[in-house]
Amino acid sequence: MSLLNGSLALDLTDLKGQFCGKLLRDFGLEVIKVEPPGGDPVRHLGPFKDNEPGLERSLRFAYLNAGKESLTLDITRPAGFELLLRLAEQADVLLESAAPGTFDFEALRGRNSRLVITSVTGFGQTGPHRDYLCPDIVGFAMGGLMYISGDAALPPVKAPETQSYYFASIYAAFGTLLALWQRGNDGQGRAVDVSIQEAIASQEHLIRNFGFDGHSVARHGSQHEYVAPANIFPASDGYIYLFVTRAHWKLFLDFWGDHPAELDEPEWLDNDFRRNRADELNEMVASFTRPFERENLAERLQRAGVPCLAVNSPTAFIQDEQVRERGLLGAVQHAALGDYPQTSFPLLVDSQREPPLPPPLLGQHTREVLSGRLGLSSGEIERLVAQGIL
Repeated sequence: MSLLNGSLALDLTDLKGQFCGKLLRDFGLEVIKVEPPGGDPVRHLGPFKDNEPGLERSLRFAYLNAGKESLTLDITRPAGFELLLRLAEQADVLLESAAPGTFDFEALRGRNSRLVITSVTGFGQTGPHRDYLCPDIVGFAMGGLMYISGDAALPPVKAPETQSYYFASIYAAFGTLLALWQRGNDGQGRAVDVSIQEAIASQEHLIRNFGFDGHSVARHGSQHEYVAPANIFPASDGYIYLFVTRAHWKLFLDFWGDHPAELDEPEWLDNDFRRNRADELNEMVASFTRPFERENLAERLQRAGVPCLAVNSPTAFIQDEQVRERGLLGAVQHAALGDYPQTSFPLLVDSQREPPLPPPLLGQHTREVLSGRLGLSSGEIERLVAQGIL
């Protein structure tokens, strides 16, 4: 399903944008990860295989850079930057996530007017906050999503891992594909400017609601804002998520045969009536769900026409029959990480899924890229190695 086979991207991103390069690689681009000679900083981020740090043992780097090639190059030195410019002459895309103003876009475009330059930064290339540092928690907070995350009685909470970076990378990949498509019409490259703050803000109804009617969304934990019971409920071996609207209410009561008699009163059919009594209703539902095993209850409610699913742990997800049937996980081999399962691209094209690939070893493709693409001799490469440029 290599939809973009034959195109080349140079990936100079840090943690903020490396998922973008992974998505483009999964779409079929050849992606060269340009790393400093000492290795990309993400190689130093855990978790690590067997909890032992090492340049080839970062599981985070392994996932975000699966299938890419690795070229070591010190672009902070003139000779290294010149090699980057020469590679840019052959590339279709350059991905970067440095502070705005770090790269001379005009110099890159001067070498290749067809080059698509995609930038992922905290607040974009313009504006009063463009130079602000933006770890994931900042993007998550400044985009507004943190404000509505968590329990109403507690301070806002951050989502696990680097959700704001993932959102921004998805938009960056989308924008890159649009720019490549438009280049096919007029032959011109474009600068794709992605703000992590804007990417997060676009995901939720927080800004939309406030902008239209002045309604500021409050934190509700796992409770749906408009529907009840629509929450996470306990089971004997974990948790289930139950979502019962007006269309499901009588089906749910039929399944819950010995439910409290008051729930049969006509007013309980109304969504707003139930939502206004969510705390009371949730206690009753929790008493009902608690004795069941989560998978058993979810399957039975689904058969009864009521939306309900088990809350999967990572281990349960890997063992999920649905995941196995669609072949989302594939085995890869790596010199330092051994054999391990990795997530494939989460979509099918004509019923086909691109198989997962391992990440590159540090500098694994340096000689191949420089000799094959730029025509450097072995002697020239050795001199660059001796100078610390590679």
